[in-house]
Amino acid sequence: MIKKEKITKDNIVKFPSKLTDLEKEIEAVIFAAAEPLDIDTIESKITKKGSVAKSLEKLQQEYSQRGINLVCIKDKWSFRTSPNLSNIMSQERTVEKKLSRAAVETLAIIVYHQPVTRAEIEEIRGVAFGTNTLEILMELNWVKPEVDQFSMLQPMNF
Repeated sequence: MIKKEKITKDNIVKFPSKLTDLEKEIEAVIFAAAEPLDIDTIESKITKKGSVAKSLEKLQQEYSQRGINLVCIKDKWSFRTSPNLSNIMSQERTVEKKLSRAAVETLAIIVYHQPVTRAEIEEIRGVAFGTNTLEILMELNWVKPEVDQFSMLQPMNF
C-alpha cells in the first residue's frame, strides 16, 4: 500500500526557524551589501542590539554546508559561493577586439609579401611600428615567425 503525503494548503516548504531577529537582520545586511562589511558597519545598520560577533559565528555555521558560505576575510564579512561549487560558476566569455589600423596594415603586408622581415614591413608601410603590433597578431595565431636554424644572425621572417 502506498502512503500518500499530506500536501499543505499553500504547498510551501516550511524551513525550521532557528534564526533570531538579530541574526536575520545581520544576514540581510550582509546579503544586500555591495562589498564585505566589518562588524562596526554591520552594527550601525541593524536595529536589534546583541552580540554581533556571536551571531556572525552562528550564521557562519548555518551556511557552512550550503551553496553559499558566510566568510570573514581580513575582518570583513561577506557571502561567497561554496568552494566545491566554483567549477559550475565559471563563465567563459568571448571578447572581440578590433585590430588597430597598424595591425591590419601589417597583416596585409605579411599576407601578400611573405616571408617578410620587420624591416621590410616598416619599409613598405613607411612607418616604424612597435613590437605590440606583431605581438597582437602572434597572440591571435594569425602570424607565426619563421624559424631557420642556420640563420641565427639574420632577421626573423613572418
